[in-house]
Amino acid sequence: MNTEGKTQTSTDPAHTEHLRCGARITLDELAVHLDAARVWLRQLALAAETPAVPIELGANICDRLDAMAEELGRFSQNLARADAVISAWQPLRPYLPNREPWGARAHGSDRQQWGKRLSTVLSLHQLLALVADDLPWRDEEPGIAYLDGLNGIPGVEEWESPRAARRRAAARQAAIQAQAQQERCSTCQAIAGAHCRTKNGHIADTYLMSRSQAC
Repeated sequence: MNTEGKTQTSTDPAHTEHLRCGARITLDELAVHLDAARVWLRQLALAAETPAVPIELGANICDRLDAMAEELGRFSQNLARADAVISAWQPLRPYLPNREPWGARAHGSDRQQWGKRLSTVLSLHQLLALVADDLPWRDEEPGIAYLDGLNGIPGVEEWESPRAARRRAAARQAAIQAQAQQERCSTCQAIAGAHCRTKNGHIADTYLMSRSQAC
């Protein structure tokens, strides 16, 4: 990983340019950043053992920092392993439990048959489970490399996690909310910049429908 020349210039979570070389962060970059965070947290834990002002931080701070560091270390190892599996085109089991297809073969599958939305893009846990060496499936059917399994999914190049979609939707809603408060509410008569109120006079964080329609 080489992000030389890129420095963090903002605390805004959306500013991630310093974390990656390309347009999107790679699994290798994620793994290395997480391991760096693990090292930093362990160093903080040791530094907190001897603070300048005598105060016991062991159980409340040091132990918890060590626990967080250990968890980040596991995340880093799993991401590095997944990156190695994908980069080496290592074959995965072609089906999830109960013979559910994944990847392009799951796209457009009969949801009534499975009773749920099938996994087109695998989670980290699913990917590592499908490559586990202790599974006997290798003697029964050929595996599928992960990128081969995704080939054919419409729009896979622009894929984003459901979390990203929820975050962007929340940001849009917050922007609409902020704009709505700049309008006068014709229902509760709240002036521009003031919160809407219920019939009982209670302040609400959300706006009334008539106010949103004025935007």
